[in-house]
Amino acid sequence: MKLSDLTIESIIEFVSGDNGYTPYLSGTNILKLFNHIGYKDVYKWGDGGMPNSLSRNAYVREKLYEINGTKQMVLLAELVFDPRHFAMDGKKDLKQAVENFNPLILQDGYRLEDTDGRYKVIGADFPDAIEVEVHFEDIQTQIIEQIRSAKFTIWIAVAWFTDRELMKELVSKAREGVNVRLVILDDDINSKYGFPYEKFFETKRVQKTGQYENIMHHKFCIVDFRTVVHGSYNWTVKAKWNKETVSVENSRDLAEKYANEFMQLIK
Repeated sequence: MKLSDLTIESIIEFVSGDNGYTPYLSGTNILKLFNHIGYKDVYKWGDGGMPNSLSRNAYVREKLYEINGTKQMVLLAELVFDPRHFAMDGKKDLKQAVENFNPLILQDGYRLEDTDGRYKVIGADFPDAIEVEVHFEDIQTQIIEQIRSAKFTIWIAVAWFTDRELMKELVSKAREGVNVRLVILDDDINSKYGFPYEKFFETKRVQKTGQYENIMHHKFCIVDFRTVVHGSYNWTVKAKWNKETVSVENSRDLAEKYANEFMQLIK
């Protein structure tokens, strides 16, 4: 996360809390904050206090320039705007603080975005961390959990889809206004044992192609362009009894790649 000098100068007091938007931090607490991102400085009572006898804001300024352009800058911003940090001062409004902070870092192409109750730095010049969960059991339950978490979009590409419980969950989300889109194989299994998908959400049935009747054999689901669910598991009744795997990966970069593939399929 690389910020301009002007931006760094404008955010110093967001870290120290001197501008009134974020919790005020004593010298000791400022050092503790930077300890969380790798610094080892300690407050020396009766011996200058802050390292090199710097003022609180001078210390913050020095460290911001040191970590500029590194992942530590991201970690620091997310710590400063963490709900637990704001618990230090119940009078401070986290949302209001973010609204005043975002216009400053937006000049450099970044913003803080609420992700499940935690603010994360979103920007174009660094890859987001990928959080991965792999499941070998209760796979249907894991998929349902991700479907229920959707706020905006659910895009699914699976060869076969005959699982009634998963269908119910998708129909419910579609009725809530979530954008549900489905790509499946155009074959007898989906025709005989599937559902009238088109009645509930946009559906594309992909035909077999070529001399050897090659099929669309994807098995992935994209939720809110943030989470990808994929693996060996088809969305069928039989799959519940098979030895299968599913991976739940939280990454905007990864989700965008799957979304690009989905767009090619649904054309």
